[in-house]
Amino acid sequence: MTGLTFWAVVIAGAFSLCAPIVLAGLGEIFLERAGGFNVGIEGMMLMGAVFGVIGSLRGGFWAGALEGILAGAVFGLLLGLATAFGKADMIIVGVAIGLLGAGLSTYLFQALNPAGQTNETAPTQPILHLDALTSIPLIGPGLANAGMFFYLSVFLSIVAWWVMKHTRFGLRLRAVGDDEVVATTRGIPVRAYRLIAAIIAGGLAGLGGAAVALSSIGSFTPGMTGGTGFIALAVVIIAGRSPLGLLGGALLFALFNSLALLAQTKDFGLPVEIFEALPYLVTVAILCVVSRYLLARSKQLGRRRSAPPASSGIG
Repeated sequence: MTGLTFWAVVIAGAFSLCAPIVLAGLGEIFLERAGGFNVGIEGMMLMGAVFGVIGSLRGGFWAGALEGILAGAVFGLLLGLATAFGKADMIIVGVAIGLLGAGLSTYLFQALNPAGQTNETAPTQPILHLDALTSIPLIGPGLANAGMFFYLSVFLSIVAWWVMKHTRFGLRLRAVGDDEVVATTRGIPVRAYRLIAAIIAGGLAGLGGAAVALSSIGSFTPGMTGGTGFIALAVVIIAGRSPLGLLGGALLFALFNSLALLAQTKDFGLPVEIFEALPYLVTVAILCVVSRYLLARSKQLGRRRSAPPASSGIG
């Protein structure tokens, strides 16, 4: 395998692996723009994964994707009702939802697939064979054979960016997150917007979970998201809650993850565990750098606001 072919394979894998991170992260962006935070995203993704498989077994791929969205949206509704209307602590509610989703998804899996039975394989995502893209150097083969979830994640990233920047809903959502009191005085129903944001976050997290199960596997395994939800949280912070920045950050993480998967089949002269840890180490390193930058910027803005006004020189 030549160097160019090697990296073409790694990039092709990254296109497939980034979709769940992008989808779950987009939901988190909507929630954070409204002043929320979802630490239960992993549980929502697991519920989306198990219902995605159930729906796909019963009605095909699109039915599975829809059921994954609905499963996550129900958990998002619980999060929104408890925090926006019940005034419960968002972190505690998020932890509870994460544990509930992990436990309930495992129970449903065991109920549908009792011990001793062979797991059924559900229909997975359709592969888009865009042969016209194969001529693009390095990335063309991966783009030409990327699955539906990748292109759906790109499309939804553009839609989310447009909604945030150019729609009344997006502007009001950002106003709710920036200052609740000001938003209320302007007649914006703060609790309703936070509830809607939580439902969107849950639905997209559920779709991200369905993407994990239906990208290529077609079956559910307890804990199969493997921390993807927490990676999405980190990438959202790194991207500064920007949908397009999220897409770039997810692709970077997925690139290292694809390299780790390839290392399991190739001998690179280093232990496989190093490559498996590399995506998470890179994410933590970038998160530390971004956090230090944001802290320094916040202090700089604070000094500017507290500085006395300059004298005009007239007297």
